[in-house]
Amino acid sequence: MTSIRSVFRPASRYRRGTLALVVSGLYVLLVIAGLVVVAVGMLQSDDQGLSAVMLILVTLPLSWLVMMIPGEALPVGAHLLLLTVAGLLQASLLWFLLRGPRKDVSPPEGK
Repeated sequence: MTSIRSVFRPASRYRRGTLALVVSGLYVLLVIAGLVVVAVGMLQSDDQGLSAVMLILVTLPLSWLVMMIPGEALPVGAHLLLLTVAGLLQASLLWFLLRGPRKDVSPPEGK
């Protein structure tokens, strides 16, 4: 079993790595929660399709690009998959932009 320290260890190599890890991790959880809400909404027969709006709003601005793809060009559920991938891509962009530069780890003098 891995400890929580092993999760934060790679993040500590960067100036704001822990902050970037927390923000991008929370964003991933938000995208996954949106995916679950939409998947449950798709299984209910009385759903009018408005549950997907949450996932579209969470994954903005990349969801605009996904919505430009015609619905007939993709199989059922492909838009849902593409929106989830767009959210995960945005989470990795958040990590990359927020982490800052790598900390300078220089060897001690005299060795």
